[in-house]
Amino acid sequence: MNASEATTVAVRRDIPFHVVDGEALLLDVYEDTGTTGPKPAAVLVRGGGFTVGDKGEFARHAIDLAAEGYLVVEPQYRLAPEHTFPAALVDVKAAIEWCRTEAEQVDPERVAAVGHSAGANLAVLAAATADAPALEPEQYPGVSSALSVAVGYSGIYDFGMGLDDRRVAYLGGSPDDLPAAYDLASPVEQADTSMPPTLLLHGEDDGVVDPQQSAVLAETLEPLTTVDHRTVAGGHGFPFEGGHYAETYERTTDFLARQLSGPGRDMPDRTDDY
Repeated sequence: MNASEATTVAVRRDIPFHVVDGEALLLDVYEDTGTTGPKPAAVLVRGGGFTVGDKGEFARHAIDLAAEGYLVVEPQYRLAPEHTFPAALVDVKAAIEWCRTEAEQVDPERVAAVGHSAGANLAVLAAATADAPALEPEQYPGVSSALSVAVGYSGIYDFGMGLDDRRVAYLGGSPDDLPAAYDLASPVEQADTSMPPTLLLHGEDDGVVDPQQSAVLAETLEPLTTVDHRTVAGGHGFPFEGGHYAETYERTTDFLARQLSGPGRDMPDRTDDY
């Protein structure tokens, strides 16, 4: 289903979900109001080099996913250099926990995260550090930040590769100054057998984040979990480009449906090969 076929998708904007240091972060919720019952949730995490941007980048994906029966949220997160690691990660975990706490229609056993660029790092790292006490928000005590599926587009997964000023600003210093932060912020270093199934897509012409980032993470994940790694046509912004959107969306929803389906679970029928 695409957005043109969706007639009952409602959008609720600017819902507070994480209050920290007196600042209320907001998220947008997309939902098909014509469907009821336990739904899978999808948390969409935008890019921006950890330093710029706001929610809204994933609006097209959000509308289409909601039309297929997902409860979709796109959250804000705190930005560097004012807020350094792990602030943004804690915010993403708060959005995951909001889905389990505040969205009664969400099936807590089917929560996925999809991220692009810096957001891919945050989505995959949230999966790799699920329920780690030092990285959990205080707002939802006892609520799990675990993910059922993680999807990364053009992600940064090893901060030891391709360092730039924005990544230094995000981590608060150089690798020599903060080696532990560089390790903790890198999914390649944090992944273990608790990782959920993971889809990694990277544009073959990406001039912003080296496609090798996804290749290295895929190699790390192979013995740990189900991983689908593909280098696809396009540059860094391929998931949002008109010529590549449809294929990206189909690959993503196919993977989500395969991994989130199970006995008694109503998921979109995407059994065709791609």
